[in-house]
Parts: sequence; C-alpha cells; structure tokens
Amino acid sequence: MTFYRYKAFDEGGVIHKGIIEASSLETLRDSLCAQNLSLVSHSRDLSSFFKRKPRTKVLMDICLHLEQFENAGIPLIESLEELQNTQSSQKLKSILEEVKTNVKGGDLLSQAFSNHPQFFDAVFIGMIAAGEKTGNLTLSYQQLSQYLKWLDEIQAQTLKAFRYPLIIIAVFIAMLFILLVVLLPEIAKFMEMSSTPLPWSIKILLTFSHLITNHGFFLSLLLLSLSFSLAVFLHIHPKGSRWKSYFLDHIPVLGHLRKTLDLTRFSHIFALVYSSGINILHALETTRNTIKTGHLHEAIKLLETDIREGLSLSIALQKTSLFPSFMIRMIQIGEKTSSLETSLLYIKDSFDTALKRRVDHFIGLIEPSMFVFVGLILAWTVSSIFLPLYETLSTLDN
Repeated sequence: MTFYRYKAFDEGGVIHKGIIEASSLETLRDSLCAQNLSLVSHSRDLSSFFKRKPRTKVLMDICLHLEQFENAGIPLIESLEELQNTQSSQKLKSILEEVKTNVKGGDLLSQAFSNHPQFFDAVFIGMIAAGEKTGNLTLSYQQLSQYLKWLDEIQAQTLKAFRYPLIIIAVFIAMLFILLVVLLPEIAKFMEMSSTPLPWSIKILLTFSHLITNHGFFLSLLLLSLSFSLAVFLHIHPKGSRWKSYFLDHIPVLGHLRKTLDLTRFSHIFALVYSSGINILHALETTRNTIKTGHLHEAIKLLETDIREGLSLSIALQKTSLFPSFMIRMIQIGEKTSSLETSLLYIKDSFDTALKRRVDHFIGLIEPSMFVFVGLILAWTVSSIFLPLYETLSTLDN
C-alpha cells in the first residue's frame, strides 16, 4: 500500500486536496469515486516514510475520551474540542482541528478520520464506521480500546524478543572494534620488531583493521546510503512491500514467528470487527487493509471473492493453505450453531496464547544461539591474535 497526495473536484466543482492510502492508481480512483470525487492530479507522498506513527497509548487515550463523552451524552463537536484542548502535541491538535471542521461540515467521524491515514489506520476507521452503522459507538470505542491494548502488548513482546540480541550484538561490535583498531596494530608492530613472521590469521585481521581505520567513515557512509536507498525503493515501488514481506517470511525461525503474528492479527481484527455488528465482507476488507502485504493479504482477497460467489467462510478458508485446521473447524461449528461471533472470539484468544508461546520460544532459542555465535567469533579472533603473540614472547625468552 502507498500513500498518494491527490487533488480532485466534486460535483459542484470544489477542489479537494488530501492524502489517501491505496495499492495502485486504479484503487485511488475507485476510492475517490466512492466519495463522488474526480481525480485531477496525484503524486506519491514520501512524507509518510519520514513520519513516525502515533504511539498506541495516544490512540488509546483518544478512544477512552470519546467513549466517556459518548456515554455522558455530550455532543461530538464538544467532545472533539475538549480532546483537542487536552493535547500537548501541536501535530495532533492540528489533525483534530481538521477532523472537527470536517464533522461540522457534515462528514461522519469515520470519514473525517479517514482523511488522515498516516495517523488513524484502517482498523481504527473501520471500527468507528461500524459503530456509526449499528448506532452503538460506545461498543466500538470499547472494542477499539481492547484491540489497541492487545497491539501495545504485542509491540512490548516484540521489543522483548529483540532487545537482548541487539544489546549483545552492540557489545560484540564494540569489543571487536577495540580489538581490531586499538590492540591489533600494536601487537603486529611488536611482532614485526621481533622479526617474527606474521601468521595468515593476523594478516587477515590486519586487512580488516586497515579498512576500518583508513576507510571506516567512507564505508559507513556507503552502507547507510545503500540501506536508505533500498528502504526508499521498497517504499515507493508498487511491489516493494511484497518483496520485503517475502524475504522476511523466509528467514528461519523469524519467518515462522512473523506468520504466527499475521494470523493472530487477522483473527483479532476480524473477530472484533465482525462482533461489532457488520457483515463478513466488510470485516474482511477492514482486516485486509490492515494486513497490507504478504501471502495473507492475497489470501484475504481470495476469501472476499469466494464469499461474494456464495461460499461459506469455512469453505473459503479451506481453499487456502494459510489457515490452520482448528480455525476452520471452529468456524464450521460457529456457522452450524449460528454462533460465529463466539467461535471467532475463541480463535482470537487461542492465537493470542500461541503467539506468546512462540515469542517465549524464540527468546529461549535465540539467546543461547547468540552466545554460541559471539563466543565462536571471539574465540577465533583472540586465538588468532594472542596465540601467535604468546609464541613470539616464548621465542624472546629463549
């Protein structure tokens, strides 16, 4: 999915500008047509690449505020004004000002939020739209808060999984840098002064030491430039996100964890959106817009097509190879007993438990693996330097 900056006009000839997320130019045109707008010009919006997405805690606070004011029967405009006044971020204040203006102009709250896709994602907008359709916004705010709380826990688990390995790698790189740049050149000079031929291992390490010492800045700049260029290319290319997703899915252990996370996100979003009272197709569409790339995104498209053709959800799931058998069985039971919502919520809880176990297993596996890898590299480096030094010192003593 790509952010497009567009200019369009409505039936009255009024020009509208904004940013919208779409997978292609055709999707962009369809989205604008649904709003009775005709596209005039468009361009890819690269600002989303540099902007940080809002913290989950900020969105949770917004949901809590809107829910409390809705329960109290306070008008939406007044609720948005109060919400705007309590914000410390000028960026969020300006966004809420635009949302308030659009609502005053006759837009629904979900439509006003949809003008800011970089801040409010498809689930946030879809859940509020569902509440507007069913007339129960309070329930939508509660379910959205539940989803955001789950998302915050997932982000914390992900940080927990990668924090320790990143610390180990950082310490390892620092130790290796000191060893190669500071200690190794002095040891090599000492061995040359004692007329001791340098072994091949020290010659290899000296080559790396000279590269770091003489060309370290240039190599770092080159590496950063290539990384940045690759990130921008994958961001703006229509198939870039698909290529990145394919690569990440095929990384050992990490790829399997990522697939489990995608299935958990699918079950969580789909269950909450469906339980809010909207139909299966709309729930699948909201879920697909959240899972923007990868095999699961394409599988959800196929599910939507099959259901439009009259197939049940369980049969449509069976036609794909991405969904586990227990999920299909539970949905079959829900369809037969007219309790699909209960089955979906059970599946969501089961995936949540499975994901936590996967993360714990990943942490338990990666920690000893990192120790072994770092230990082997350090052992080879130290033996390559200090064993020849010890032999040199032994020769001098004799």
